[in-house]
Amino acid sequence: MKAADLFYLGLGGAYMAKDRLEKLLNEMEQKGQLSKGEAQKFIEDARERAHKQQEDLEESIKTRVKEVVKEYGLASKDDVQEIKDHISREFAELKKLLKSD
Repeated sequence: MKAADLFYLGLGGAYMAKDRLEKLLNEMEQKGQLSKGEAQKFIEDARERAHKQQEDLEESIKTRVKEVVKEYGLASKDDVQEIKDHISREFAELKKLLKSD
């Protein structure tokens, strides 16, 4: 299973959980077990926690990808750009030398 598949699976699960939670909170509100304000606060708190967890997960994934790139000796975007710049400079210098002959 690809990382993207896992991401979408988790995202789908999160949306299902959100829908179920909202339904449960609405039922509790209708039964008088929870006020509308309490339900809204609970949902907002849950959203904030989910957002924080998403940010933490994204940062963790970025860190791990950087570690794997380094571990396997793969070139980063910056490395490739540095090589392109170096080749461009060398090519320009070669053109100058060829014109002067």
